[in-house]
Amino acid sequence: MAEDTPLADLRVVEGASGLAASYAGFLLAALGAEVVKVEPPGAARILPGAAVMERGKRSATLDVARSADAACREALIAGADAVLGDESMPRVPAVEGLVCCRVSAWGGASDLPSDEALVAAATGVHAMQWSWSRRPVWLVTPMVAYMTGMLAALGVAAAVFARRRGAPGQEVRVSGLRAAFALNSGTYVTGRETRGSLSQFGDPRGQMPTYSLFRTADGWLFIGALTPAFLVKLMTVLERVDLLADPRLQGSPLAFGIPEIKDFVRRELDPILATRTTAEWLGVLGAADIPCGPVRTREQALRDPDARGLGLVVPLEDPRLGATWQPGEPALFSDTPAPRPRPAHEPGADTAAVRAAAPAWRRPSFAPSGPPPRACLEGIRVLDLASFIAGPFCPMLLADLGAEVLKVESADGDPFRLAAFGFVGWNRGKRSLVLDLKRAEGREVFLDLARRADVVVDNFRAGVMERLGLGWETLRGVNPRLIHTSITGYGSSGPLATRPGFDPIFQACSGLMQAQGGADDPVFHMIAYTDYSAGALGALATVAALGARERTGRGQRVDVSLFRTSYVMQAAEMILAPACPSPPAGGRDFLGPLACRRLYACADGWVCVAASAEAHAAALGRLAGVPLALDDPAEGAAAAAVTRALGALSRAEALARLAGAGVPAAPCLDFQELFTDPLLRAAGCVAEPSHPALGPLRMSGAFIDFEATPAVLRRSAPLLGADGPAALGELGYPAERIAALIDAGVVGRPA
Repeated sequence: MAEDTPLADLRVVEGASGLAASYAGFLLAALGAEVVKVEPPGAARILPGAAVMERGKRSATLDVARSADAACREALIAGADAVLGDESMPRVPAVEGLVCCRVSAWGGASDLPSDEALVAAATGVHAMQWSWSRRPVWLVTPMVAYMTGMLAALGVAAAVFARRRGAPGQEVRVSGLRAAFALNSGTYVTGRETRGSLSQFGDPRGQMPTYSLFRTADGWLFIGALTPAFLVKLMTVLERVDLLADPRLQGSPLAFGIPEIKDFVRRELDPILATRTTAEWLGVLGAADIPCGPVRTREQALRDPDARGLGLVVPLEDPRLGATWQPGEPALFSDTPAPRPRPAHEPGADTAAVRAAAPAWRRPSFAPSGPPPRACLEGIRVLDLASFIAGPFCPMLLADLGAEVLKVESADGDPFRLAAFGFVGWNRGKRSLVLDLKRAEGREVFLDLARRADVVVDNFRAGVMERLGLGWETLRGVNPRLIHTSITGYGSSGPLATRPGFDPIFQACSGLMQAQGGADDPVFHMIAYTDYSAGALGALATVAALGARERTGRGQRVDVSLFRTSYVMQAAEMILAPACPSPPAGGRDFLGPLACRRLYACADGWVCVAASAEAHAAALGRLAGVPLALDDPAEGAAAAAVTRALGALSRAEALARLAGAGVPAAPCLDFQELFTDPLLRAAGCVAEPSHPALGPLRMSGAFIDFEATPAVLRRSAPLLGADGPAALGELGYPAERIAALIDAGVVGRPA
């Protein structure tokens, strides 16, 4: 446990066998926590992913049936700050001051197995993914488990931060169900004015025609002309400025998603993009400052010289695999840098050292100066300069944890205010101030806000804050304790820093799209996975920096990029080693890898079957009237028999028969079902706030359950500038000065 890392004083005991909790431990260790993984004798690790997931941890093999090992485990728990476990770990008795994080798939709402595919089905993830055939799609990358791990790591860090400010130890609960809703927080919003979900017109190339995949002369390219400015640049480069005068293409590209417009634009642009190679287009489009990126495999991504040069991919000598390349740190810190990645230890490699150290473990006590916080981040003030998804999602998570978040916007507002219901899903819990940062008076107001703030979050491109006169040196000068978190496309420094970047660019260049498409065309994921992951990792890094500030008294700069995140968010799949097997790949409108692990159509919907044992396969075969083995292919005769058997039944009948036969299965819920499903409502996935303009809503509930410092859903997303005068009044500005700033156009009038 290095003394100068963000989580240098955090001790965690991990007891996990599943990906989600193991990934949470990976993230905590990556930020400097001392993580001891307690494993039973004979514990199996699945390579190559375990070579990444167990990185930076110590491994102790303890047989709790032996009194000495049971005593060692008890000593570790008694002296730890936190225990992190999943369903494979026996429940830990309550210990004063201990944070105990329980990670599960279903949050106690179902007895189904802990299986990514079943959770994805039950939360709409399969049904909402874009497909050519308008049917659900089985996702090959375990996004739900990864997001569960990110939320668990955030929950641990936040609960420990709260304990050091006077809160008691507590249980923290994170489920795959809630994580799936977190991954769709801007999509899973509905109200009386909705006409369907944000994703309703999408297909595997994308939703908007200029924010889409294009086939080139030798491969595929993603172009991200999402704003009017980027649209003009794109049409200029393609020598189709005439299209800008077409009455169908007026306004924001966000409105171009209806099928007629999308088909029209693709007919015009596809032949042009097919004339040059991907590399040629990257040069031309990049020179014009148009967001774009190549579609690559994961192996190509791991070999990318830019990623290696920036430390996003690092060499590690693994004890089993030998020389490898793996993802780097999840974030950069200016004052307490994360430790350099360390190889995974063999199971039990540290048993003797852990046994010797355990009796001396002591959980530190703290003497808070005030009353205990009612929420983890109560009293923490955050200034949010971010727009789109990744940037705003980070401070939204901080608001859920109890922070007071003020969204600072231009007079035009966050461009994603156009996605009204989506905006609510990325910005709940905040207040809004319209402020002209390009004017000296506006900058002075912002610096006054920064003097009393704890955190500033922005997602401007590198150099923008400096050009506004609000760079890190200036912010640190007015508030040395400030945490400044930047969430950028390519990082705040380096040769790529000024490039524009959006989520799908990094889906493409990291291998995520190609993995889902397999041997077929790449697939644009409906879930903005890079954005949500960057926002969650940004929140985790921010809380870690706040914790470090408690120890050092100093603020610091935190740098999270979508480029870096694209490697960390699929860490178990991101390893390059000799003779290393490739992770599972999908295909066109992929239904699943095996007959026993597959999506099946019923008479009125779809079900997900997720058999994991031969007994399940045999039972499924009996239901279909054919012999069936666990490894039968997804498109063979056995799968055809299951298709016929389930296709003749309603979804409810199919699920009842599958359950009666002991075959794990779940419904593939669609958008409208998500908000009324009894299981999801019982699991706390759905909240029902009211918005001042949109009225009553149904949307995601809190993503993390805290026993003692519960999440705070205090308000819906703000109207533009609604809280400006109140926020300035809290600074001590007199009413006359506030009125003058509004009259001068420095501060916006409340909407």
